[in-house]
Amino acid sequence: MEKTTSSLHEKPPRWNWMNNPIIAKELKGRMRGRQGFIILTAYLGLLSLVIYGVYTYTIQNTYYRDPGLLQQAGKQVFLIVVLLEIILTGFIGPALTAGAISSERERQTFDQLRISLLSAKDIVIGKLGASVMYLLLLIVAAIPLQSLAFFLGGVGMAEVLISIWILTLSAVNFCTLGLYFSSINKRTSIATTLSYSTLVISVLILGAIAYIVAENSYLMSSSSTEIQSWTLNFLWTIFSTNPFSAAVISEFMLVEEQSLFLIHAPDLPLSLLSPWILYSMFSVTMTFLMIRLIVFYLNRHEP
Repeated sequence: MEKTTSSLHEKPPRWNWMNNPIIAKELKGRMRGRQGFIILTAYLGLLSLVIYGVYTYTIQNTYYRDPGLLQQAGKQVFLIVVLLEIILTGFIGPALTAGAISSERERQTFDQLRISLLSAKDIVIGKLGASVMYLLLLIVAAIPLQSLAFFLGGVGMAEVLISIWILTLSAVNFCTLGLYFSSINKRTSIATTLSYSTLVISVLILGAIAYIVAENSYLMSSSSTEIQSWTLNFLWTIFSTNPFSAAVISEFMLVEEQSLFLIHAPDLPLSLLSPWILYSMFSVTMTFLMIRLIVFYLNRHEP
């Protein structure tokens, strides 16, 4: 009788992300099926075709002739591959998590999951961790394709490491975005639509800001130094919140300034953090906030 009473007061076991049962279940289900290997094959095949096309187009008239043009071609190949990886990550990431919770509701298995010994945080980490690990597999599998740019020259180890870092943060952020909309919607189709719409709208807004700045650049040049500094800081921060612009600007600034961390603004007494640092801060903050909101929504609807 004493054993029975004491067992009732025992705390349920706690899992961390290393031994979360949902991560193991999701990964086994994804890798044992055809879908995981089809996505991996299509991902690497598309990157290979793009690399071959860009390589053939950029160096067919420069190979063995001008080392400077050859290095420039290597940079173009590398940058295009990284941008394509970000696009594919933004396409695959939300698709992996947009139905993670909403599909449980559609199958009417969400209540069974919530009454298990897993807490809301364990469920979120498990669903998110399985999708992120699969995306990291795609990123790691594409590293040999990125390294082909070394044969052309012009690409340093710092650029490769920064690109992998931006891709990793983007994978976590995109997966968290899909999981967030999956937690607040009961239909997977609605969660998927909202996830992709958010990504597209953010890119369109960024493009609109870039267009407005280009059309009114003469106003900025005629303003005072203080106004120019505030405007440059604002625009620099806005462009650094997007992985595409952060990757491109970091690449160009690394080539021009040869600096990983600080960039000096021309004609202004101003130093700016490199875009990849600002993007890291923004991405980590948004991911943390979305995870907290997801856990809050799951706890609020606890059966």
